[in-house]
Amino acid sequence: MKYLLMYNPVSGKSHFKSYIPMIKEEFAKTNHELTIYESKAPKDLKEVATKEAANYDVFLVAGGDGTINEVLNGIMQVEKRPTLGLLPSGTANDIAAILGINKNIKRSLKYYFNEQPVLMDVNQMNDLYFLYTAASGVLTRISYDIPRRLLNKYGYLAYVFEAMKDFQKDYRYPIKITCNGESVDCECMMVLGLSTNRVGGMTLYNFAKSKLNDGLFELRFFKRVRHFYRFRLMSSFIRGGRKLREDLHLASNYFKIETNPEVNWNVDGEFAMKGNIEIRTYKEALSIFASPKRKKKYF
Repeated sequence: MKYLLMYNPVSGKSHFKSYIPMIKEEFAKTNHELTIYESKAPKDLKEVATKEAANYDVFLVAGGDGTINEVLNGIMQVEKRPTLGLLPSGTANDIAAILGINKNIKRSLKYYFNEQPVLMDVNQMNDLYFLYTAASGVLTRISYDIPRRLLNKYGYLAYVFEAMKDFQKDYRYPIKITCNGESVDCECMMVLGLSTNRVGGMTLYNFAKSKLNDGLFELRFFKRVRHFYRFRLMSSFIRGGRKLREDLHLASNYFKIETNPEVNWNVDGEFAMKGNIEIRTYKEALSIFASPKRKKKYF
């Protein structure tokens, strides 16, 4: 089989390049063919993924969630899509954690040499594809709006510091949701969508019981109520994403959301767009490797 390893040299603390000799040694023990590509500029992995999709059986992607999202948007442009294997090396690695892939590269390569891949849903917000999360409102800009120097210095703690500052801001914006043949209006401080129960390094055990191949996406609308709204949001997360009485939780394969033009949306932790959006879910549109335990849990 032919493997293309694509990696982001500035992801995380930029240590991945030092592992390449070891990766080459592991491939030398097999009958598989390896080609390596180092990202040269922002978004070039999307172009490489589209161009090379027909030439490889497996894309190995080394980086964080943003790097994976870039490659995803490349391969979704073509019909012949290689299987994805993740080598997490970013500051945030939620997608890899969901799939049971840790930073032990030798262990991960064994999955990619010996395990059978599974089919996973792919979601789309307007013209951007994503795997596991979409969000707007409080706490949702910090994943893409932190200076690289702070991430390099503090790592995951940089997200915590920024979250504490963002939590003090007064988010409120109107939302009109249309899905499953009905429309609902409300005022929100946050919208959080998940394909599973992990986001921002946290496992939200009580958010949903969704699978990664059920053809559905779940959205939670945290309403901007009059009193103690910050405390209410915090209490929901402390209790593992438990739904509060006033909040709205919907599951569907299609959402149309209308809101103010200045409202920011992110997908897989990266800034996506502003204003009105549509979200679609494509059932089992991507072949991907996961650990045996996660296959049983999420597929």
